Amino acid sequence: MRYLSVRLHYGQDQPARDETAKSVEIKNVRLVAWQVAEKRKPMEVDEFVEIAPQQLMPSNKFDVECEVVGGDDDHFGEYLVWTTSDFLVAPVTRAYEQMNNSALSSSVGWGQVAEMRDLKATPINLLRTGETRKVTVRALDLGPVLSAFPVGEGELWPWMIRVVVHVQDRSGKQLASAERTLRLVPNAARKKTHYNDPLPPR
Repeated sequence: MRYLSVRLHYGQDQPARDETAKSVEIKNVRLVAWQVAEKRKPMEVDEFVEIAPQQLMPSNKFDVECEVVGGDDDHFGEYLVWTTSDFLVAPVTRAYEQMNNSALSSSVGWGQVAEMRDLKATPINLLRTGETRKVTVRALDLGPVLSAFPVGEGELWPWMIRVVVHVQDRSGKQLASAERTLRLVPNAARKKTHYNDPLPPR
């Protein structure tokens, strides 16, 4: 009698996961604006200063620049870069003004301002794995946000802005994000009604 050796396969063999596969990466996020006096000279923004009611130095408008390093997420190297913005809104008081960014962000919650049209998108095509490409999301405008905080009405102010850069693939899956946080300094005209008020109890 001849016996046959039979090997049973339960399901298909799965390819081993490549633990060395790299995901897309975002580096060196910065905000760039053109000075009001010299519109042709771009500069990196470290903070916005309100030099007159609803007018910021260096400008109300800015671009977001970053570097995107290609990963193994998409075989065709096609991605979409887009931005969102959050604000930290609080009364214009000496106490908040004297806080550094870390203390301020731990004292007041972040939120969105409806007037900020920040959903800007820029496509990236044929980005190879390991290739670094500079990407610019253009023409974000803080003017409509400032109009929501008129001088003399409650004296609220968006003390900080947090711009988040997102990268997603062709299917809409988010692959990476990075952020930059900047201070907005209010004009002296706002430091009147509640400027000397104490901090609210926590």
